[in-house]
Amino acid sequence: MQKLFSHTFSQNIWRILPHPDPDRNEWAVELRESSEKKVSFAIIDLSVPELRWQVTPEGADWWTSLTAFSGDHLFLHNYRYPDIPQPTDLLAISADSGNLLWALPNYVLVRTLDGDLLEVATFKGEQFQKSFFDTRTELLSPVLEEINLPSTEIILKQPVRYKERNVYFDRLSSFLMDTLGISKPICIDYLDERPYMMFSYYIYEQEKVVQYLLIVTDQKEIIFHERLSEGRDGVGQSTMMMRNKILVYLKNNNEFSSLTFSY
Repeated sequence: MQKLFSHTFSQNIWRILPHPDPDRNEWAVELRESSEKKVSFAIIDLSVPELRWQVTPEGADWWTSLTAFSGDHLFLHNYRYPDIPQPTDLLAISADSGNLLWALPNYVLVRTLDGDLLEVATFKGEQFQKSFFDTRTELLSPVLEEINLPSTEIILKQPVRYKERNVYFDRLSSFLMDTLGISKPICIDYLDERPYMMFSYYIYEQEKVVQYLLIVTDQKEIIFHERLSEGRDGVGQSTMMMRNKILVYLKNNNEFSSLTFSY
């Protein structure tokens, strides 16, 4: 196992999305700076590895959010009316350059389809009306029949969260306390990728919540143990994902880090 790539942003990481193609190791990142109400987006390519770009695209504001990553596009939703928690417009930016490619007012993304095709929807009266949108020609066409896509292989593994009163929590908690000699964790995110076992766990230190990442082998050999964040007010969302033998994890809310595994 070795460190593959790490990058610290000046803004907090809000969301990360891997490219759905298993042969592409690109990650889309949504970033936010709450005090200044700034949002930006980035692409990290772990096949190089490098930060390809980070931009605030034209037409994006604080409410703009990352909704999908497919083909050579990042798809964003705009919220024209901040008081109404419902997206109103669809934007696309280039995965290669970060440039705004097009905007589709009054439409939202339903799902990405094969090739250059999207399924989008708009309000007509009180109901959603679906259409197909070709990202190459930027033309809309009616949905005459539903397109059924074959189920895709799961390429992203995310941990399971265990808290007190869960039947497995005490077992995992005891393992951590015996292995590390720590106090009882508050909660544990666990990911199994044999021969490796990965734990993102939270404990109290000086009345504050601290998060650690632990990786051990099935022979109980500790191969990685690192503090991910400290002085937290509470427990965060899941902060690690496994894809293509690469573990991506977040540190201090603003650092994108990755490890590559050997089997």
